[in-house]
Amino acid sequence: MDTKDKRLEEYIHPEGMEVKMKAGWINGRGVVLILMVVIIGSWLFNYIWGKGSAFDSGHQLGYAIKYIGIVCILFGFAGYILIQYAVLYYFSGRDRHALQWKMDQGTWRFLLVKPMALKYYRVALLLPFLVMGLLPMLHGFCMGNPLVYYFGGYCLICSSNDFWYFLKLRSFKDEDKIVDGKRSFNATIIKETY
Repeated sequence: MDTKDKRLEEYIHPEGMEVKMKAGWINGRGVVLILMVVIIGSWLFNYIWGKGSAFDSGHQLGYAIKYIGIVCILFGFAGYILIQYAVLYYFSGRDRHALQWKMDQGTWRFLLVKPMALKYYRVALLLPFLVMGLLPMLHGFCMGNPLVYYFGGYCLICSSNDFWYFLKLRSFKDEDKIVDGKRSFNATIIKETY
């Protein structure tokens, strides 16, 4: 009986400051990012690595959307979920009950039930954005590999929500604790005593 009560006390947290982001705002930024990365990115990629004609640019854009896009989205999403789960699982003290799967507002992610230091949560937000998005996109662009370039671009778009959320959480200190709310991109920040 004592162990059960002790375990429940771990997950009870005092009231803190709530941080919320609207899904419409995030999705609006995502549409702009899609236009920039896919359309302008394919034209720029084709101009530098291709022949530079209008036909080649349109062909490259159609190829990116039809063939590469579906494969990149599926593998990118699976990799994003696995990286996010692995990082949050490791930083939560390897407690799988501290994570909860949530699907809402067009986002699928793991939410924290147990308080975690904000510096670790920020790493979990930025790691998929950098490792699966920005770095492969830059590598593919510099090496002239369209598959790696578009894979990085699509992963960059998929993880852009976490990047906007990271920017929102920058104003808090690293020692503060964070617990996710019942919805994605809603959290409670528990301030540490200074």
